[in-house]
Amino acid sequence: MPAEVRDRFKALKVLYDQANIIDHEEEKEYRLLELKYEKLYATVYSKRRDLLTGKSEVDQSLVKAFDERKTVRSQHDKFSSIDVEICDVKEIQNTTKGVSGFWLRAMLSSKQIAEQIKEKDRAILAYLVDVRLELHEHDTGFTLFFDFEPNSYFNNTTLTKKYHMSGNNVIEKCEGCEIKWTAGSDPTKTKKKKKQKKGGKKTNVTVTVKCESFFNFFETVDASTCEDEHEEKDEDDEHEHGHGDKIDEDYELGNCFKDDLIPLALEYYLGVIEQESDDEDDYGDEQDEDEKPDKKPKKSKADEPAGAGAADGQKKECN
Repeated sequence: MPAEVRDRFKALKVLYDQANIIDHEEEKEYRLLELKYEKLYATVYSKRRDLLTGKSEVDQSLVKAFDERKTVRSQHDKFSSIDVEICDVKEIQNTTKGVSGFWLRAMLSSKQIAEQIKEKDRAILAYLVDVRLELHEHDTGFTLFFDFEPNSYFNNTTLTKKYHMSGNNVIEKCEGCEIKWTAGSDPTKTKKKKKQKKGGKKTNVTVTVKCESFFNFFETVDASTCEDEHEEKDEDDEHEHGHGDKIDEDYELGNCFKDDLIPLALEYYLGVIEQESDDEDDYGDEQDEDEKPDKKPKKSKADEPAGAGAADGQKKECN
């Protein structure tokens, strides 16, 4: 390579390093901005929690603001053409205060989260009263908090999932927590009979094996650990993903809570989120990374005009 060309590459390398320095500075500034606004979100979400649990009375100034916005919007042709059913809250309420089963219903309305929830999980998740987010100040990760009412399934009142990250999308560890299950209540374990050879004879023994459950989400997944090779599995179980895939899937689910369910909980509860079908997901996989569409769930165009109407339960008939 001619000396003049080598010098060009040397200069290019220095420019590349300068761009990286700017990129790191941008990440730091963005993180500080993210932390600032997450605290503001937390204040709003705290008020939301008090309303859902019945801890606080309804602020009539908020109701008045909603009615005023609704009056203005209903005068627009785009809004007046929408015909919606009135949601009778009494039909879905089991308590005199708050909103019963809000978070379970919201989670079941999220395609990605609902896939992890099994029938036996539903009764437990009915005790879920809040899902909270806390961004880390010591790294770029975050912690999810799942607050539960006292129940007969486990002794914890809060379950946590921490994501330790050294950079954007650089996951070091997905740290779960110990769930203190009461006797016979753990949905992540089941008993099955297995033939065991002993003394030349085959006998049936009962063993405890792992099974699918949403609460497996609270396991710890560490990049430095390996899969348990001795874990019992049914013969018809699907092929296990690699450990790297498991970390990615765990992080993706955590991000679904962080970026979608927590900020859009009301929209998920009312079922006005428009989600991509499996065909659209397959199509997206075939595209180049830069050309992939934004997969973040969005509000249905038909429901968008009544965005304010979602708050008074007039978006969709509740089952």
